[in-house]
Amino acid sequence: AYQSHSKLVWLDIRVFYVRISSFMVDDSTPECLTLNHIPLSPDTLLEVNGARCSIYSEGSSCILRRDRLDKKSEEATFVSTDSIRLSGSVKFEVFHKEDLVLSGVLEMSCSNGFTSKYNGNPRKWSMNCETVMSAGAGFLKGKHIISSESSSPTIEVYVAGCFLGAPVILTKTLQFNHRKKPNRKVVLDSIPEYDTAATNKDDGSR
Repeated sequence: AYQSHSKLVWLDIRVFYVRISSFMVDDSTPECLTLNHIPLSPDTLLEVNGARCSIYSEGSSCILRRDRLDKKSEEATFVSTDSIRLSGSVKFEVFHKEDLVLSGVLEMSCSNGFTSKYNGNPRKWSMNCETVMSAGAGFLKGKHIISSESSSPTIEVYVAGCFLGAPVILTKTLQFNHRKKPNRKVVLDSIPEYDTAATNKDDGSR
């Protein structure tokens, strides 16, 4: 098994950071976030700081440490420089304690423009991700800046590494959504409506 692994092509991630902007930065801003990587296939191997993750595990975690806190520019940056190696597609998740902030996928696919010297197939890496936590939840609760040009806080995801000797840089900028809460409001409104209907029925029967 190890002999066959020596012929694998790896994405070596050197830097993984998220930058959150357009929110009120203060002493309550988290000092770190948690980054999880989860293989999407039994054939995908994952190594973090030289330790290989078992295909039967739920992935591996590392820390995104708060690297920059700028109250004036209203942004905070969280960085990991742990050595992360991937042989295939993985799902990644960023948490603050128990709150899932965002999730995404690092995926290797074919493309006209990069040819693997191992099998002759063109390959490239791509990243897709989305925010999960809303702008009014978790550590962003009450931190929205009304005067900001952005309608809600944004988060930039940045991954830099190397694949087959060539540099790889993947970036994505997302906006935290303001989630509406219609279900809770409907439930609260339905109770007095039901009670009123029942009261009217009782009044009519008297």
